Amino acid sequence: MKDIGLVLEGGGLRAIYTAGVLDFFLEKKLEFPYAVGVSAGAIYPASYVSKQKERNLQTQMRYLNDKRYMGLKYLLTTGNYINIDFTYRKMAHELVPFDFETFMKSTTEFKAGAFNCQSGETDFFSKDDFSSKDKFLEILIASGGLPFISKEVFIDGTPYLDGGIACPIPIGKSLEDGNQKNVVILTQDTGYKKSPLKFKKVTKVFYRKYPKVAAALINRHRVYNESLDLLDKLEKSGDVYIIRPCIKLDVARLETDLKKIKELYTLGIEDAKRHYKDLMKWINN
Repeated sequence: MKDIGLVLEGGGLRAIYTAGVLDFFLEKKLEFPYAVGVSAGAIYPASYVSKQKERNLQTQMRYLNDKRYMGLKYLLTTGNYINIDFTYRKMAHELVPFDFETFMKSTTEFKAGAFNCQSGETDFFSKDDFSSKDKFLEILIASGGLPFISKEVFIDGTPYLDGGIACPIPIGKSLEDGNQKNVVILTQDTGYKKSPLKFKKVTKVFYRKYPKVAAALINRHRVYNESLDLLDKLEKSGDVYIIRPCIKLDVARLETDLKKIKELYTLGIEDAKRHYKDLMKWINN
């Protein structure tokens, strides 16, 4: 498994698909020496590194429709549509506790990306930055801060937002860190292409304080589609193994239908099972 990276796309609650794939990996005791993700692609895999099978599913099935989880009232009162105190802090500390100790003891080098609102670059945080569970949670909150419905998160005085803004599929980071081969989990089906942002003028006004956020959002579709083109090339050369939904999804980034959530999680497990034999052959070769 040397020099094989695990690369994880975000996608909000669509990443419950990734949780299904990773829970199957846990069942098979399949671990990677390196994992990098952005947004939900960093949040969900944290429980894979901490070896907490089904933790992500339990979190959503128990609390997704809880009035404390998210809503317009939180956006109006706190600047965040998702209730950060409940969904991240109370969840990780009390309701479905996150095993930070096991996470930190893991041999997996884990990196989470967040968009630096000042520099316009994606900064990646590693275990050296996770000095405590609270600090780690703040980094995940920053990485998952969806544009327009989240306020910036300050880490050591620097404002951050969603890691997927400028680096939606962090394959480049894994290659930069020396991983010649990569397993990539995507949350969109084959053939998906991201469309250009519709409200460019509104975006520029909304993020007038952080013009590099606006610029990155306007350019995001190009970066995303170029990442897909790169993955296609790497897959054909045998340097990347891709797992993605085998069917077109009808699941929103902020989905609230628990039936859809459970079905998508199950799809992740079934797709992982379907790929497993070929994946292991690819890894061993």
